[in-house]
Amino acid sequence: MSISFTPEGLQVYEPDGPVLTEAFWDRSEFSVIQGPIGSGTSSMCCHKIFVISCEQEPDREGVRKSRWLIVRESYPQLEKTTIKTWLDWFAEEVFGDFRRSVPPTHMVRVPHPSGDGTTVEIELIFIAIDSPEVAENIAASFEITGFWVNEAQFVEKAVIDELLSRCGRYPPPKDGAGATWFGGFADMNAPVEGHWIPYMRGDIPLPDEWTDDMKAEMTPPEGWRFFMQPPGLIEVMEDGRPTYHPNPAAENQKHLVKPYMQQIRGKKKSWIDRRVLNKTGLYAEGKAVYESFSEMEHISEVDLYPTPGATVFVGLDFGRDPAAVMGQCFQGEWRVMEELIGDNVSAEIFAPKLKRFLAEKFPGHEMIFGGDPRGRDGTQATETTAYDIFATHGMRVEQATTDNDPELRRSTVDKVLDRRNGLQISPRCLVLKTGMAGGYHYPKIKGTTGLYAPRPKKNRYSHPVEAMENMMLIGGEGDNIVLGSRTRPAPAKMPKRRVRLRKFA
Repeated sequence: MSISFTPEGLQVYEPDGPVLTEAFWDRSEFSVIQGPIGSGTSSMCCHKIFVISCEQEPDREGVRKSRWLIVRESYPQLEKTTIKTWLDWFAEEVFGDFRRSVPPTHMVRVPHPSGDGTTVEIELIFIAIDSPEVAENIAASFEITGFWVNEAQFVEKAVIDELLSRCGRYPPPKDGAGATWFGGFADMNAPVEGHWIPYMRGDIPLPDEWTDDMKAEMTPPEGWRFFMQPPGLIEVMEDGRPTYHPNPAAENQKHLVKPYMQQIRGKKKSWIDRRVLNKTGLYAEGKAVYESFSEMEHISEVDLYPTPGATVFVGLDFGRDPAAVMGQCFQGEWRVMEELIGDNVSAEIFAPKLKRFLAEKFPGHEMIFGGDPRGRDGTQATETTAYDIFATHGMRVEQATTDNDPELRRSTVDKVLDRRNGLQISPRCLVLKTGMAGGYHYPKIKGTTGLYAPRPKKNRYSHPVEAMENMMLIGGEGDNIVLGSRTRPAPAKMPKRRVRLRKFA
């Protein structure tokens, strides 16, 4: 438990649940706790800061000093949620003046709760960090004892790495007491697919195509711990539909203003999955380009593998962040099996990588390649196109459309989604399925209610989705509009190669 002060005197905080309690007393260098909304993680982190500060050894003057960064993505979010939670527990009139400058700062100076005559002095700096670049600039400005990242589902791992590099530098040893403990912790609701924390927890396997450096980055360092709270409700499938029941193991329930059974009324399953059931889910802010996409209906429960003898269609999206999506079609049902994503690479690098990938995953299969018309554009330095480069590697790419009309592309995919059993995506295709679920979206126009930009946001999710559009178009969807008098290109045959396919858990 944590003892602190209120205008009425001492107050006692006690975590309500075994996972909360374990995370509260954990002193790892870095830890993350994930739980449903209202599960008490923010309050626990506030008191963890106070208790660790009380554990700090006093300096020669009998003062237990510590300095903390408290992080969210923006100052409005800090003001509306994080700061409010902190001041609910550690009020200004008791713990010291709160300065509402930028960044907001709270200087806490109180007698140690034990009455041993020492003083607890805590400097809390509430700071907005929305990218690794901002984290690098900010981290260089502070020497801290520790940090708390609130809502870490929106934070990149590089931000954590930068913050950890500044921990343990305060209080300075020259004052008679260096940092007794230093490090950081974070709390979060369930993140979207592809977030770094599920990889580091070992929830999902690392993609085979990742480099050794990328895989090493997702290996938890010694001294990192992950805590997972129980779901707020129990989900049971009845007659093919989910039903929900109270979970007696859910934590912090005695402090909930509204029970979970009331909170889920009128909510989509994707919202319930992430916010209450504590499941890693699919979500993005804005309006999804493909609103009829359903995680339950369109994502396969098992990994999908190619059917021998059937043609594989390969959709391509070009540019510096290229993507390839591979699937087969049987009587109107598209089965998307694999994705390959490039990160700031040219066609010269991506084409041979894709060729090796296809030889391993689809040995002996006939293939048809479809790309967007921009692949025929040369660069300022050379007339060589992406199509030319792919052709030199034995992959003849055809234009999926003649004019890259976005309405045609999206209406084609919408028709597939509206068909019964029209689409199944392998759960291995993490970026694609996240893009379909809303990662590829029309961004909300700031300052408006219900208004969205006319064009989807280009991001890491847009590329595999557009590659899948090309896959379906080159595979025959919308032929009467796309082909006109042209004939369907003949499939290329990839060389046979002995490989052992590994089925992912």
